[in-house]
Amino acid sequence: MKQPIQINGDCQFLKDLETPNPVNKGIYNLMITKRDLNLYLKGIKPHRKWKISDVKKYFGMNGSKETLLNKINLLHEVVLGNNTKKGNTK
Repeated sequence: MKQPIQINGDCQFLKDLETPNPVNKGIYNLMITKRDLNLYLKGIKPHRKWKISDVKKYFGMNGSKETLLNKINLLHEVVLGNNTKKGNTK
């Protein structure tokens, strides 16, 4: 059984997730962060000003880069469900 994700209840991600917009800023940032963390784990910095501490602050999480990626992947699965996996064309 997977452990629950520990998130600071006052983080910006949860505020952005609740804001009704045509394109939800929280979901967009979640998808981009998932991509960026995968790059960072391979030794590639996504862009010049990118910092892992900004990711930790925005999502209200802590841990190493591997731990953060696992938490972000789980959060992505919980928020967006299984509809975003490769090969699923619903």
